[in-house]
Amino acid sequence: MVSPEFHDLADRAARLPGAAKVLAVTLYTQVLDRFPEVRSVKPGHWDFIVTIGGIFVGVSQLNHEELPEAKKDMLLESVTRELIGYYPDGHGACEDCRQFVDRTYNGLAKVRTDPTFLFSDSLGAWVAWNLFGHAPENEKERQLARAIGGLLVDGFVKWWK
Repeated sequence: MVSPEFHDLADRAARLPGAAKVLAVTLYTQVLDRFPEVRSVKPGHWDFIVTIGGIFVGVSQLNHEELPEAKKDMLLESVTRELIGYYPDGHGACEDCRQFVDRTYNGLAKVRTDPTFLFSDSLGAWVAWNLFGHAPENEKERQLARAIGGLLVDGFVKWWK
């Protein structure tokens, strides 16, 4: 029998991609006010990249939940199934995001004494790189990376709670 708690988690898993997409769409207009250079990014591309970033935060947090691996795998399969319904190439983008964030996080951890924004900055750098086609090059792009990484972490860090 499936516990009510697991049923709630399964529901959250199925809703994660849709919630990430809603946040991406909402953030586009909000971010334009502060970062007009985002106008150069096609809204559909923005939606895809930012949605992947949000899903990645949720999936990363799932790894910190105290659940049996088999249940985590079931939840991840549900997230993947829903993601592919939105974006058929979404799974590959999530894997690219994971590799980039892991590599960037590890690199930043070697040079920073304060770990506060390591995860969000690493994620934001992935988002910015994929939006503009290059690493954040100037102060405005670095500010965007920090902001979008923080917004995504804030939006999904407690997804499973």
